[in-house]
Amino acid sequence: MFDWFKASGLATLEKLYFPNEKIDWPEPWWYLDSNIEIRAGIQRELNSEIGPKHPLWGLKPVVIGKSDANDDVIVHLNNGKFACVHLIWHGRIDQHPDKYPSSIIFENISDLQHFINIEAAEYS
Repeated sequence: MFDWFKASGLATLEKLYFPNEKIDWPEPWWYLDSNIEIRAGIQRELNSEIGPKHPLWGLKPVVIGKSDANDDVIVHLNNGKFACVHLIWHGRIDQHPDKYPSSIIFENISDLQHFINIEAAEYS
């Protein structure tokens, strides 16, 4: 059987990793290092929503964190950048595959940390 994900621009579940950079995860954010089942489920959903027309396609996004405030997840990209992705949770590529799931790409860890801190401050 053809494994679509291995031939695609997406990360396979066997290739999940955590970046070396230190990220602080204030509430409602949390680092997905301790619950492999939750992380794998979120990664499967991300992989089902990202298609060839999406800006993250080819960057092999790997889920590393999530927000309990909404459906946002933080991903590490194979080019060293990070992104926040707002998952739709319908298990397929959207009818507007170049726009959804919506995402914000961060050039570096400082920009990502600034975003996480602002979102956390708005949550509390």
